[in-house]
Amino acid sequence: SGMGCPDWPLCNGRPTPPIHFHGLIEFSNRVLALLVIVIAVLFAVTAFRSVRRTSRWLWRGALWIGILTFAQGPLGGVTVLVGLHPIAVMSHFLLAIVVLLIAVVLVLETRGLVGGWERPVPGWLPWAGIGIAAWAWLTIVSGGVATMSGTHPGADGRVPRLWNLLDAVYVHVRVAASFVVAIALLLLVLARAVRAPRPVIVVAWALVATVTTQVVIGEWQWRTQLPWYLTLAHVSVGSLGIALAGALGWLLVASRRDAAGPR
Repeated sequence: SGMGCPDWPLCNGRPTPPIHFHGLIEFSNRVLALLVIVIAVLFAVTAFRSVRRTSRWLWRGALWIGILTFAQGPLGGVTVLVGLHPIAVMSHFLLAIVVLLIAVVLVLETRGLVGGWERPVPGWLPWAGIGIAAWAWLTIVSGGVATMSGTHPGADGRVPRLWNLLDAVYVHVRVAASFVVAIALLLLVLARAVRAPRPVIVVAWALVATVTTQVVIGEWQWRTQLPWYLTLAHVSVGSLGIALAGALGWLLVASRRDAAGPR
């Protein structure tokens, strides 16, 4: 619906929303984005005043959330002005995912969910965390390429596609399948080789449930010729999945803090 407002920052030359479906969606997106930008900037300012001296890296995380969320405004404008070019659309989406992952890390740290391993953890565990997060990133990028090669980058046919749909889906399905196998192997290792704390187990099983749901939606989506509402569900659940994968990855990476033994 991005071309519902083909100009920026106005919509069809007006500061008020147009009364048609795609225009209302695009205008609502801009209003919500403005609200999120204001909140993110206030969040960065609050972190500067409260934790800048006590936790420099938490302050930097909050700062990057503010900077990158603010950057979404002009990037969204560029995306519209270039006619929803798929590279611009993917950049807009992936930047939002980066902000989401930073926010996930900050939540885990500030809520005290990191740590708690009952015995010295294997040295490879942090690398497993990095691997699972990177695999999730490849999965969502390949899914973005498939979406930008499909029927939804622009219903009027004027918006270019990024790649051939069949080839893009072929790659995405195989990346996603390998990600499922990687999660299964990791859970097997966590159950038998190490005694993971409760937050790790909860996040891991939430990731399993999310990925399972995502597989079902993806298959249903493909067999029904990519209806927009299933594409929306697939992208939304995929975003939740990478947030959980990022959380699991960070919990495993942070296990190196407990490598010397129980607290």
